[in-house]
Amino acid sequence: MSKLSRDELIREFITAVRASQTAAQTLDHSVAEYLGIDDTAFRCLDILDQEGPMTAGRLAERARLSPGATTAVLDRLEAKELARRVRDTEDRRRVLVEVAPKAHEGSEELYGTPEEAAADLSVYSDEQLEFLIGFLQGGVAYQEERMRRLEALKARD
Repeated sequence: MSKLSRDELIREFITAVRASQTAAQTLDHSVAEYLGIDDTAFRCLDILDQEGPMTAGRLAERARLSPGATTAVLDRLEAKELARRVRDTEDRRRVLVEVAPKAHEGSEELYGTPEEAAADLSVYSDEQLEFLIGFLQGGVAYQEERMRRLEALKARD
C-alpha cells in the first residue's frame, strides 16, 4: 500500500511520464545527431521503421509536415543513404519511401542487443510486461486524442 494519497500518486505519475518523454526526446536527438540528420528527419525515419514503406504523402500526414517539407526531409535522408524511394510493386505508378539497409547498421551498437533488452527487462514478470505494453499503447492513444483536441481548437480559432 502506498503512503502517498491518490492525488499525490497522480502527480508523481504525471511527473514520471513527462520525465520519460523528455528522456526519449533527448535520446532521439542524440541518435539523430550521431546519424548526421535533424530531429524531423529522424522522426520520419522512425515512422518508416515502425510502420513500413508508405507514400511520401502518408509520411507527411504521419509526421505532420507539409508536402514540401517532406520532400526536403526525404532528400536529406536519401543523401545519407538512410531512406530510399522505390516503385510500388503492386502499382508501378506509385512511389513508396522505405528505410534503407544502412539505417539499421550499428543499431545494436546504439540501442543494444535483444539479449541486453531481455536482461534489462528480466525484473518484470510476463504479466507486468503485458501491463507495461498496454500502458504504453494506451499512452499513444491518449497522445493522439490530445492531438485531435488540439486540431479542433486550432480549427475553431
